[in-house]
Amino acid sequence: MAFLAVKLLPPLLLTILIELSVGILLGYRKKVEMAAIVLVNMVTNPLLNYLVFLNNHFSFIALTQPIIGGLEFLVVLAEWGMLVFALHGKPKPLFGLSLAMNACSYIVGVWIYGAH
Repeated sequence: MAFLAVKLLPPLLLTILIELSVGILLGYRKKVEMAAIVLVNMVTNPLLNYLVFLNNHFSFIALTQPIIGGLEFLVVLAEWGMLVFALHGKPKPLFGLSLAMNACSYIVGVWIYGAH
């Protein structure tokens, strides 16, 4: 279990740092908004990274760029839905927020960890 924590915690913390920063830059500065950004990432990031870890271990499928892109888009949709639910906000701006946050964290993640 400690092994998984070592594998999952650094990307989670990096993602929270990046996506919270993007949220703040885009004007989401209320405590409830920042808490929602952190919480949705605590759900989606470990889940996605665990699935990638399992796939890399058991070689279920080849993680091509289109598959990674699809998984990332599913994360955008999931986070968008959770943000709309948590913040009772307008869907369109929150979709833009989710897309911007995830694009930034994906780019930085690829830069630091390399492509899957």
